[in-house]
Amino acid sequence: MTEKSIDPKKVEEFLLLNPEFLSDNSHILNSLEIVHETGGAVSLIQKQVEILRKNYESTSGNLLQLLEIASTNEDIFEKTKKLILNLIVCKNLTEIVSVTEETFSKEFQSDSCKLLFFKDNPNLPKGRIVDAKEAHKVIGSKYNAADIFCGALDKKESSYIFDKKAEVLDCVLVPIKNSECPGVLAVGSRTENTYSKENDSLFLEFISEALSKLIERNNF
Repeated sequence: MTEKSIDPKKVEEFLLLNPEFLSDNSHILNSLEIVHETGGAVSLIQKQVEILRKNYESTSGNLLQLLEIASTNEDIFEKTKKLILNLIVCKNLTEIVSVTEETFSKEFQSDSCKLLFFKDNPNLPKGRIVDAKEAHKVIGSKYNAADIFCGALDKKESSYIFDKKAEVLDCVLVPIKNSECPGVLAVGSRTENTYSKENDSLFLEFISEALSKLIERNNF
């Protein structure tokens, strides 16, 4: 006489409909064994403990990661706030350029920072105006007037934006969307993969918008 097979779905359905069954028959839990990844057998209770431990470790790791992100974002927010407050009291475009570049170098610990503009303007400091056509030829593949660029620069691009001694390997190019003073905020690092669009674009876009408005206000 052949043994009648038990439908696993019916067993599952029974246990779900009768959750007290296992607690009322705890001896079953102790006797059940599950094949472990190593090939041996462990009790169901041991397996549950292992799952709970892994879930705890995963949750703890995610929590620590979230706390690190929150701490970093708070630090960036405070530095950004300080920069904006200092820019608000600037009296002319020269001060705006100086405060921006100095803040990124000192507060944000960037290795290089430069504000460049693509249109002649007597109110801008020397060395900050570049020819738009030439700029397009040199950095046109990286610079986008509508969006932030994050990534590596070759030596020619790095020298054009910063200088030959900068040795910038990773860079962020943030467009300054101002009709009278269109330009770019360039922030560079000597370390590869320092910046990412996902992590850095939000606060950089905010700074770019603030710069555009303040440049317009101080363009006289």
